[in-house]
Amino acid sequence: MRRLENRPGYFGFAAEPAYLQRKLEDHRSFCAAMFVLFACLGAAFWLWDHVTDPVGAHNTVGLRMSYLLLAVISLAFKYVRDARLLAVISMGGALLAEIVFVEILNRLNTGMTYGIGGFMFFMFIPAVLFLGFSLRLNLVYTFVAAATPHLLDGIGFAHGFQQSHYAVLIWPTAVMTMLVQFAFALSYLRRHESEAALELASNTDPMTGVSNRRHFMPLLRQEIQRGNRLKHRVSLLMLDIDHFKKINDTYGHPTGDLVICTLADICRKESREIDVVARLGGEEFAILLPETGVQEASALAERVRATVENTTVKSLGGVEFCFTVSIGAAEQQPDDKSEEKLVGLADAALYQAKTSGRNRVQCHANVAGDRGTGRP
Repeated sequence: MRRLENRPGYFGFAAEPAYLQRKLEDHRSFCAAMFVLFACLGAAFWLWDHVTDPVGAHNTVGLRMSYLLLAVISLAFKYVRDARLLAVISMGGALLAEIVFVEILNRLNTGMTYGIGGFMFFMFIPAVLFLGFSLRLNLVYTFVAAATPHLLDGIGFAHGFQQSHYAVLIWPTAVMTMLVQFAFALSYLRRHESEAALELASNTDPMTGVSNRRHFMPLLRQEIQRGNRLKHRVSLLMLDIDHFKKINDTYGHPTGDLVICTLADICRKESREIDVVARLGGEEFAILLPETGVQEASALAERVRATVENTTVKSLGGVEFCFTVSIGAAEQQPDDKSEEKLVGLADAALYQAKTSGRNRVQCHANVAGDRGTGRP
């Protein structure tokens, strides 16, 4: 189970890939729409060119219409799944648009004087176009976008560029937009953690920390479908604490809860990372084993059974005692897509383990034989 302490990173720095992917998916549609809007506005601002310099505006029509090509980037948000490639396409397109804007100002009479405020639009681009990317990428873009006109002037591309006027206007704006990006990143991080906490609470048994039935059954269904599709084996263990009512009656329900938590911890420790441990209710547990046959599942079950048998629990009254479990193992039958069928097979094997003496592992149809000490 995913734990909240595995934080996604400081506002997106060194963040988990899953966190960044979730952030991108949450903002895909919005960013795509903003690219279309930005493209249309870039073309529509030819009217500003015409007001500023009616003669020179004839030379900027093609450049203004080229902004419409930015709308194509909206399709990238729909079809490109690789986040890094999408970031390169988006930020590269935005920087190219800024270079085009410099050329537009070059073609207008006194364009660099009247159009210097237009660079502010490029400072606010991250706040609307790049919400789906990490804070680090947004900050890097903002710095590069602010520095680009200085660099273009340095190579003689920005005619009549006023370095000091630009710096006084744009760099404070760049700092302000960086602060806005921090605020947006913090807001999304808090939202993400709140949703993760709610998801964890709804999918986890609160006492043991393993999956609950509500979360486990869909996972079982998905794994069975995946196994059928890829021809992989899937096995299931059903576990039940022996004489649990007697434990509650003898030592009290708080001690019974301690026994349940002890079993959950043992199941987690003995299972692989890809296995799913769940508490289905009361003292009944299940372990889903992807890509595992019933013989390997039986071996895991035997390790769990033996570990439980050799574990000592101390009651709240200070009395030490041991407990045992019975386990049923079953493997998904070929071409059987029903998770209920697999649960039924494992449950039947569990019932057989309990009726034949408890504290044992029983496989469906005796595929791997009968294991255990047989101690009642």
